[in-house]
Amino acid sequence: MSQKSATQKLIVLGLVILFLVGCQMAPMSIPTTISMPTSMPMSPSGAHSGWTSYANANEVNGLAFDKAGNLWAVGSGGVVEWRPDGTYTHYTTTDGLVDNYVLSIAMAPDGALWFGANGGGVSRFDGKSWKRYTSDNGLANNHVNSIAVAKDSALWFGTDGGGVSRFDGTSSKSYTSADGLADNHVTSIAVAPDGALWFGTDGGGVSRFDGASWKSYTTDDGLVDNQINSIAVAPDGALWFGTWGGVSRFDGTAWKNYTTAFGLVSDLVFSIAVAPDGALWFGTSDGASRFDGTAWKNYTAADGLANINVQSIAVAKDGALWFGTNGGVSRFDGKSWKSYTTPDNLADNYVTSIVVASDDALWFGTYKDGVSRFDGTTWKSYTTADGLASDEIVCIAVAPDKALWFGTYKDGVSRFDGTSWKKYATATGLTDNGTSSIAVAPDGALWFGTYSSGAARFDGTTWKRYTKTDGLADNHVQAIAVASDGALWFSTYGGTGGVSRFDGKSWKSYTSADGLVNDKVLSITAAQDGALWFGTESGVSRFDGTSWKSYTSADGLAGDYVTSSVVAPDGALWFGTGSGASRFDGKSWTSYTTADGLANDWVFSVAVTRDGALWFGTQGGVSRYQPKK
Repeated sequence: MSQKSATQKLIVLGLVILFLVGCQMAPMSIPTTISMPTSMPMSPSGAHSGWTSYANANEVNGLAFDKAGNLWAVGSGGVVEWRPDGTYTHYTTTDGLVDNYVLSIAMAPDGALWFGANGGGVSRFDGKSWKRYTSDNGLANNHVNSIAVAKDSALWFGTDGGGVSRFDGTSSKSYTSADGLADNHVTSIAVAPDGALWFGTDGGGVSRFDGASWKSYTTDDGLVDNQINSIAVAPDGALWFGTWGGVSRFDGTAWKNYTTAFGLVSDLVFSIAVAPDGALWFGTSDGASRFDGTAWKNYTAADGLANINVQSIAVAKDGALWFGTNGGVSRFDGKSWKSYTTPDNLADNYVTSIVVASDDALWFGTYKDGVSRFDGTTWKSYTTADGLASDEIVCIAVAPDKALWFGTYKDGVSRFDGTSWKKYATATGLTDNGTSSIAVAPDGALWFGTYSSGAARFDGTTWKRYTKTDGLADNHVQAIAVASDGALWFSTYGGTGGVSRFDGKSWKSYTSADGLVNDKVLSITAAQDGALWFGTESGVSRFDGTSWKSYTSADGLAGDYVTSSVVAPDGALWFGTGSGASRFDGKSWTSYTTADGLANDWVFSVAVTRDGALWFGTQGGVSRYQPKK
């Protein structure tokens, strides 16, 4: 299990991968209030025609300084280069970055920056151009958690499931558990004074590799926990390991462990850095801790830290500590704190849903930070502080009266008329507070799909519930759509699964026995010709009322895990998958990935605006694609 999925309960991939790079630089002075000079491109000229990415860059997974003294911050919203004069540049897939969800960073001896992504491989940036490396080039796995530069200048990449890869600039060589690595899920890498490589793994402890032989260590040897998040080398040559259960120090002979019982602010330790005075700093889930070998001192948001979730730490030449957090970057000079953020746009980069409102503004639902509205120029976000039932948004719909409805993961639904909010939950008639989908029927009634209680109809006054007892295929309703004949279709995801049609009087269900490619159905779309398209875990199926036809990646679909779909004005179908987005015109398929400019290959939602532009909600922000006319 990856770190992110456990830490933040996200559905797909790992979030918190920690890597520390400290290099020599001139003292930086970045103003707390950021002024955006006209020379600073928020999105430099695109590398991919037709694509534009939007991502919040304030969730920071890694930090590094380059030779010019610029601070580079990487995270779920791409890469930000902070310059000493206070200006910055935000890079995304639109510019050439391999993926907007960046987990790791390192600077090579030639000054080039290397970035590890959560599924797209690695990117190299020399200050002018980008180059991409993937498994096709010899990388062990395209999910790159960590990067380190060995003493011979070779680059090492720790991956999530593929082991580690060494790249000397010409050739690659990979190592896995079959060679002696403790576990193929490599979260962190460090180079010891003797040149040996140390690899932290996600459950197998740590491994040391001297170029010839491997040796691994676990809790049986003295390690505090086998899930390793970070590694650092102290001035005395000792190795320090940040884990899920505290920190461990290893001097080559003996182990010593530290936890909250000793003074550490939290046992979930994401990052470690060594300050110029020899003190150790630990970034945790609840703040930062400093340890001078004798005493501990803890720092939290109350002291000035931007966010208590400290994913990464870097040390500047002037001795200042820089902390990458879930809420921006913080600098501490030993006396005072300053925090820096880029201007917000999206509330969060994990975009679960998109809808186009009656005024043509786009609304984006996020997994944990509420909703954002974008009118093409300005952004505005809403959370529970404004009246939203929950910040965990699953679905959005526009009612006939132009009000927006937001379904949440476990706290009911919210209605927003542009001025005021109203909440609905089981106490007010909703059958289940976990709302998976919302649809508007031809009669104006709203239908809500739930995770365990079937579907609910609301006419503005009364609620009516429908379950398996009434004829629904299963009580876990994942999606709802209205067909051209006015009938409602419900996709289900539990039990026998399948899809159900309801004409207001009777129910009829269909499963794989009838021709559906898979009974776990994630999305439904009604095409212009009246056919229904069902996105499943194994491809898509088309049903014209009589016959079924299914399509998979073998036919040209980007990926078989199909999360969402939409019909474009030209009648073409667009599908969001776990491996990119695909367009189908009825004859041929065209697929798009991060290589084309998509923010991230995990596409959870798709919407189309009146000008024909396609919007994709991904795990790394949102992407807009304007097809050529």
